[in-house]
Amino acid sequence: MKKLNFKSMLVIALMVTFIWACSKNELTVSSDSNLTDLAQASGQLASGSSFTISGSSSSALGSANSITGRGGKGGHGRGHILDGTNFITKDDTLLAIIDAESAGDFRGFRMHGGGGATITHYDANGDVVTLPEPSSSTKPEGCSFSGGQFPQMDSLLATIVKTVVDFGTGVTNKKGDNTITRSGSITIIRSGDSSLRTETITFNSYKVNGIQIEGTKTKTHSYDSSTGVRISNSSVSNGKITFTDGTITDWVSTKKRTSTVTLDSNNKPVSGTIVTEGNTSVTLTSGTVLFSNTITKPITDDISCGRERHSPVSGTASTIYKTDTVIIDFGDGSCSNKTITVSINGVVSTKTIGR
Repeated sequence: MKKLNFKSMLVIALMVTFIWACSKNELTVSSDSNLTDLAQASGQLASGSSFTISGSSSSALGSANSITGRGGKGGHGRGHILDGTNFITKDDTLLAIIDAESAGDFRGFRMHGGGGATITHYDANGDVVTLPEPSSSTKPEGCSFSGGQFPQMDSLLATIVKTVVDFGTGVTNKKGDNTITRSGSITIIRSGDSSLRTETITFNSYKVNGIQIEGTKTKTHSYDSSTGVRISNSSVSNGKITFTDGTITDWVSTKKRTSTVTLDSNNKPVSGTIVTEGNTSVTLTSGTVLFSNTITKPITDDISCGRERHSPVSGTASTIYKTDTVIIDFGDGSCSNKTITVSINGVVSTKTIGR
């Protein structure tokens, strides 16, 4: 065998060092991207709106999608991009939390429909009702009844008394190396009239990647015709998330959405505000907080901004996830501002927002 001379050995050593350095840099970039993804996800959970943050891995995960039949299986990747949303989750734990929080919302319907669920809506006579997918310019996100922000969808939803989101014994959704398998079902029951509506969301043997979600989410939607103010309150009772290793956590969530919306002659919202308050926590039985998402200053959407602003115009939200802390400041109320301030583990930066 031919012996390597000193020059050859030096070249090999340099190549090894270069590869090691690249891999270390890739890990750093991946870590930074994961934390920006967490900021993007937590900001959307808090506000109920949809947007992207510069530096997230939204585009990196791609959009290739395939669905296997019920009962299909597959491995889990490092992160998950959730259909019909700008949610990107770094692991199955955050995936389950977002899944639980989104159940019963319009983006939950898109997420679950894209994930392969059979979604059926029924009217008071038991007949099946079609709930069309709204256009991108009039698309509700983290809400069901929108408080007048999306009047056409509110009217359609008012005719539906029951919705069943059914994954049967299991449906697998795969994007590249990332796989999400859901099983069981979610049921939404609606009652009431235009002055006060109630929605009750229950999870029936529901699992996402083997993580079981339990509890009852109750939403009430009231309208004061004398003031034009609509208020939606949401709370979770007996919430529990059980992970695949048997770890049991308590899931607690309360949200309040206050809307004052002015419509033009074509029933199109032209001005007003949507103000969101609330908090969510997922806590281990030991008392350790696994996840918390707290609105520390009411988050405000300005209807008059239209498509000029892709996120709320003001408000702050603080998120703790495992060992990371993320704080988002949505701004000073300006429609023209295209940035938000993000603090990740104490490091503050300005991020550009988009759709």
